[in-house]
Amino acid sequence: MSGVSLGPWAAKVFKETGRELVLALEQRTYLTLLFPFTESSQFRLDFASALTSGLLDLGIPGTIARTEAAAIEFEPLCRLTDADFRERLDDVEFFCGIEFPYHDDLRVIQRNLNDIPHPNRDPCTPVDGVRRLFIDAPIGLVFVTQ
Repeated sequence: MSGVSLGPWAAKVFKETGRELVLALEQRTYLTLLFPFTESSQFRLDFASALTSGLLDLGIPGTIARTEAAAIEFEPLCRLTDADFRERLDDVEFFCGIEFPYHDDLRVIQRNLNDIPHPNRDPCTPVDGVRRLFIDAPIGLVFVTQ
């Protein structure tokens, strides 16, 4: 879809604390989304909502967030065959399990998952990857000396 930067995505449904949840991971940035799995007819709407909130939490302008979320309606669904990407998704699920004893709010957990570094990636955190992709500004602190 023209004007869309995110995708492809990998997603899985898993159970935690008695709830069915969806964990989604974007391939380029490793942006991580976490949202309840309610019913299959609501999947794309819930996915788009989690993407919008995730991007807004990272400081991405609302117009960009809404455009990226609108693309979810047209994303094809198919079986994930990339073993390495599936392993990354399993790793993120592990960290998600660590977060649950400390937080009940899925949006807080989603924000925390996006701060987790992924080895051998530049940038190594989803937060930095998304900001680099959409804001195209230097990441990190700038020290000025006089």
